[in-house]
Amino acid sequence: MSPTPHERSMLICVSDIHLTDALHGSHVTREETFERFWTRISAARGERPAHICFVGDLFDLVRSPRWLDGAFRPYHDPDTHVQAVVLEIVERIVAREQGFFDAIRRRVEEGGLEVSYLLGNHDRLFAHCPEARRVAWRALTGRDEDVEFRTEQVFPDHGVLAYHGHLGDPVNESLDGGGTIGDALGVELITRFPRMMRRIVGEEGSAILEDIDDVRPIYAVPSWVRHVGVVQKALLRPVNRTWAGLVEDFLSKRFVRQWIRSQRKGFRLDTGKKLELMLQLSTKRLVARGQDQRLTKLYKVVQHGFDGRMAARAVEQLSAKKGLRFVVNGHSHFASMVPLGSIDGRPAAYFNTGTWRTVHQIGNALGGRPSFLAYDAMTYLVFFPSGDPLGRDYEWWTGAMVPWS
Repeated sequence: MSPTPHERSMLICVSDIHLTDALHGSHVTREETFERFWTRISAARGERPAHICFVGDLFDLVRSPRWLDGAFRPYHDPDTHVQAVVLEIVERIVAREQGFFDAIRRRVEEGGLEVSYLLGNHDRLFAHCPEARRVAWRALTGRDEDVEFRTEQVFPDHGVLAYHGHLGDPVNESLDGGGTIGDALGVELITRFPRMMRRIVGEEGSAILEDIDDVRPIYAVPSWVRHVGVVQKALLRPVNRTWAGLVEDFLSKRFVRQWIRSQRKGFRLDTGKKLELMLQLSTKRLVARGQDQRLTKLYKVVQHGFDGRMAARAVEQLSAKKGLRFVVNGHSHFASMVPLGSIDGRPAAYFNTGTWRTVHQIGNALGGRPSFLAYDAMTYLVFFPSGDPLGRDYEWWTGAMVPWS
C-alpha cells in the first residue's frame, strides 16, 4: 500500500558517483562513503524503508580505457558490438566496487532500502543494453530481473521531479538518445591523454595525469593540462606535445567534424566554434603565457550560466506539472539549492545534488594563473518521512574533504 501525502517514507537523492572500471578513485572509498551516509540515514528513516534515487551517472560507461582497446566508441550507434563493450565495462565496475554494491544490496535485502535508477549522460547506454542493466540491478538489489532505467521520475508524496539535468547542455544533450560530443571528449581526450602520457613518462611520472577525469568544470580541462606542465616542469614538454597531438586528432575525426557542422548558425560564435576555438587555443604557447586568467573567468561565466539555465528549466517543469514543488538534478558536479518562489503557498526549490567523487575545481584569485583545489565531495538531499521528531521537511547536505597535499 502506497503512503498517503500525509504519511510518506524517506526519499534520498544523490547523483554523479561515476563508478569506473579503471580510472583512479577518491581518497575515501565509495564503500566508506556509503557507510558514513547510511549511519545518519538509518537513524532518521523511521519504520518505512528509505528510498534512494540515483539521479544519473552512477555508472560511468563513457570514460573507460576499454573503448581504446578496439574500434568501437560510446558515441557510435549502439549495435551488438557496442553493447558487448558496455556489458564488459559494467561487469568490471561491479567487480571493482564490490564493497560499495554489497553495502547497498545488504540494506535492500534487509528491507531497509529501496532503489531507483535514472539515466544521465554517462550511463545513457544502459537504455540500449538490457543485459548490462540486469547486471547492474542485480548488484544493487540482489534481484535478477530486467528493469527499465528511466530518464525522469516523479515522487508525488514528496512533490519531487528528478532527472539528471544534462538536457540543455549542448555538449552532452542528445534528444534522440544517440552519441554526443561529450562522449567523444570523454574518450578521445580525457581518457586517452593519461594513457598516452604513461607510454612516455611511465606509471609513476604520469600518476597525476589521472586527475584529468576529475576537473570541473569540464571546460577547464585545457587550463588544467597546462597547469600540470607548469607545476611539474619535467612534464611540460611531453604534456604540451601530447595534448596538441590529441586535439589535432580529435578535431579531425568524422564524428566531431559532423557535430561541429551541425552547430553552425551563420556568422554567430556557435557552440561548435566555441569548442573548436577553446581546444585550438589550449595548444598555443600564447595562451599558456598570458591568457589563462581571462579563460578562467570565462569558464566561471559559462558554468554559472549553465546552472542558471538548469534552474530556469526547473521553473518551466514545475509550471507544467501540477502538484510538485521541487526539481532535483545532478550533472554539473556543483551542488546548489535555488529558491523558486512558492506554489500554493508553500516554498518551491531547485536542487543540484553535486557529486560523490573527487573534484579538481579551478580558481585564479591569487597570482593570476589558474590553480586547482582537489577535494572529495559529497552531497545528498533528504526528504524526511512523516512524523519526523524534528519536524523536518527536507535537508540538503554538501561537504568536502581536502587531503593533505
